[in-house]
This record gives sequence, structure tokens and C-alpha cells, in this order.
Amino acid sequence: MRHGLTEERMAQILYVILGLVAGIFGGLFGIGGAVIIIPALVYLFGLTQHTAQGTTLAIMVTPVGLLAAIRYCQSGNLNLSY
Repeated sequence: MRHGLTEERMAQILYVILGLVAGIFGGLFGIGGAVIIIPALVYLFGLTQHTAQGTTLAIMVTPVGLLAAIRYCQSGNLNLSY
């Protein structure tokens, strides 16, 4: 059994740290997290610009959209019969 961090595990930890930093700076300075996340994904993780933008949209829009839909449904403003 190999001890220590694998490259994949280290990348996962760095992604979590990036998310925390983006959240903290976004909260402190009132900026969107994408302002921090997209350049970091491009320059630190080697993603292309389009891949970084798509990844950021997926990680930010999905939770916000889901929570908004749940709230609209709870208040009776979402018609699921269509």
C-alpha cells in the first residue's frame, strides 16, 4: 500500500482550497467567485479558457439553480405538470 498523497488527491485538495479562497474573497470584496476561479483554473491548473468557464458555470449555476427551483416549488410558483 502506497503512503502519501497521490497526484489526483492533491489536485482535489487544491480545488477545495481554490473554492474556499474564492468564497472568502467573494464575500469580503463583493466580487463573483468566477473572477478568481477562472484565472486560477487557466493559470494554475492548465485548463483552457473555455473549459475553465464551462467548469465554473457548472459548479456555480447548478447549486444556485437547484436551490432556487426548490424555493419556488415550496412557495407554489413552480408548475411541474408541464
